[in-house]
Amino acid sequence: MFYGLPPLRVADLGALSLLLIAALWRWCTVRWDSSMAYKKCDDVKHVPLTFPYFFPILGSLPITYLWKPRDFVLNRNNFFQSAHPVLVKILGQEFYVIRGPENIKALFKNSWACTSIPFVKFALGYAFGLPAKALSLYDKDDSGGGHVPHPDSTVEPRNRIDYRVYQSLIRFLEGKGLLPFWNRFADNIIQQLHSLHDRIGSSWEYRADLMKVVGDEATVSILNALCGPYLLSLNPHFLQDYWDFDRNLQTYLQGVPWFLAPRAYAVRKRVLDAVKAWQQHARDHCNDSVIGADGDDPFWGSSFFRERQEMFLEMDGFDYAAIASEDFGAIWAVRNSITAASWAIFEIYRDPELLASVRAEVDACAINCEDGRIRFDVDQLLRLSVLQAVYAEILRLRMHFYIVRMSDRVDMNIRDWVIPRRKVVATPTTVAHMDSQVWSTGLKNECPVDQFWVGRFLKYPSKSDSGNTKPHDSAFSPTFSTKEFEGSWIPYGGGPRQCPGRHFAKRQILLTTALMVSLFDCEILEEGRDIQEDFTLKGFGSGVSHPAGKVPMRIRRRDRGSI
Repeated sequence: MFYGLPPLRVADLGALSLLLIAALWRWCTVRWDSSMAYKKCDDVKHVPLTFPYFFPILGSLPITYLWKPRDFVLNRNNFFQSAHPVLVKILGQEFYVIRGPENIKALFKNSWACTSIPFVKFALGYAFGLPAKALSLYDKDDSGGGHVPHPDSTVEPRNRIDYRVYQSLIRFLEGKGLLPFWNRFADNIIQQLHSLHDRIGSSWEYRADLMKVVGDEATVSILNALCGPYLLSLNPHFLQDYWDFDRNLQTYLQGVPWFLAPRAYAVRKRVLDAVKAWQQHARDHCNDSVIGADGDDPFWGSSFFRERQEMFLEMDGFDYAAIASEDFGAIWAVRNSITAASWAIFEIYRDPELLASVRAEVDACAINCEDGRIRFDVDQLLRLSVLQAVYAEILRLRMHFYIVRMSDRVDMNIRDWVIPRRKVVATPTTVAHMDSQVWSTGLKNECPVDQFWVGRFLKYPSKSDSGNTKPHDSAFSPTFSTKEFEGSWIPYGGGPRQCPGRHFAKRQILLTTALMVSLFDCEILEEGRDIQEDFTLKGFGSGVSHPAGKVPMRIRRRDRGSI
C-alpha cells in the first residue's frame, strides 16, 4: 500500500530523526515541568519522581560531565538542579539527588539513621588500597553507628569497624586529642614560617608558586604534629608523593586499571610503603617511658595512631599493611585545610584593601615573644570578623565534593518526600554554594557567586552598608556570621557525622593565614593573579580544589618595625 511513495533519502531520514528527538525532548520537558509544578493538596508523603531520560540502559548518563564536570553540575537543565528530590538512573544504577537549604537540613536531621559503610569501603578500597580481607569486615558490619549495636546484629564488639573507627576520630579531633594536636601544630607552623622568614631577605625574591610555598610549610607542620618527625625524616620524598597522590585521587576512585596509569599507582605504593616504614620504626622504638602526660610520643606522634594499632589488630582481617592504608586515609584528609589556607592567602595578597583590613585585625592581637617570634591566641583569631569571612568564603567558593547518605534500616523523610531505605542520596556542595537565590551578590549584582567576596558573610551596623563590596575598609565594623546559611554553607557536611576535623581545620587556616600576612609581603605576578581552579574530571569533586596552574610571586620579609 506504500509502494507509490518516493524513497526516503539519508538526509530525509536524518531530518526525521531530529524532529522525532525534538518532539520526544519536548514531551519529556513538558511532562517534567508539569510534575514539578504539582502542588501537594494532602499530607501524604511521596517517593520522588524519576528524572526523565531517553534510553533505558543509559538513563541520565552525564556525558558532558567527563570534560566539564562543574559546568554540568551547575547546568539548570540537569538533575542536580531539580527543585524537588529526584531519582536518577544511570547505567542500571539508581540514586536520589536533593538540593535547596530546607531539603539539605532535612537530610542532615535524618542522618542519624544513615550508614557510611558503603562509601567508606569504596574510598578505602579504590583510593587507599585497603586489602580485600580487611575490606570484607565492612561488609559484615551490620551493627550500626550508635553506641549500642542493632539488636539483631551478630557482629562481635571488636569487629564493629564503622563505629570504632569513627569514635577514634571523635576522641582525637573533638575530644582529648585535639588540644595536644593543636598545640604541636601551632608550635610547628610558627617554627616553619619563622624559619622561612629568616631565609628570605628584605629585598624581593622570586618564587615560582605561592600555593606550593604555603602548602609545603603547612603540610610539614601538620604531618609533624600528627605523626611525629619520623614519617618525613625516614621518607624524604613523602611530601612530594603526598601531593602527587592527591592529584591522582580521581584516577583511583574512577577505577582506572594500574596498567593505564602506572605512575599514579607507583605513587600510591610509595606513600603506603612510607607509612609502613614509619609505623614499623615506631613499633620498634616506642615504649612507655617516652609517652608524655598527654599520651603522645615522638615515634607515633599523636596517641591517635598508637591506639589505632591496637584497635585494628583486634579486628579480623587486619595486618600492618591494612592499618597503613587506613591510617594514610586519615593523614590524607588534612589536604583540604592546607589547600584552603593557600587559597585564603592568595585572595588576601591579591587585594591590597583586603590585605590591609586583615593585617589591621591580626596585628592587633599578635603576641611578640622574647625569642623574636610572633604568636597568636587562637581564641582571639576566632573572633576576627574579616579573617573569618575570608575563611568561610574560601570554603564556599573552592569546596567541591558530594555529600552522600544512605538510610540503613528505615525510610528517610525529606520534608514532603520519602527516600526508601538502602537508597543512596547525594547533594553536591557546589550547587548549594553557588545558589544565587541564597547568596548576596552585592547591591548591583557586582559580586557574582562564582567570584570571591567576603561581604557575603559580614553584617554591618547600618542596613545601608550591607551590600558594600569593600567591607574591609577600616571605617566599617562588620560582624561575621554563618548562622543564616544553614543548609547552604556545607563545606563540612552536617548532621551526626559531619566532618570531625572541622575544629582543627578552621584554626589551622586562620593561624597559617595570620602568620603569613604578619611575616611577609607578597606580590602576586600578573600571570598568576587570575588563576582558575582545576575543574577537569581529574581535579573536580575531591574537596577543596587546586589551581589549574602555578601562582608566581615575589616575596620579602615584612618590616614590622613600623607596626
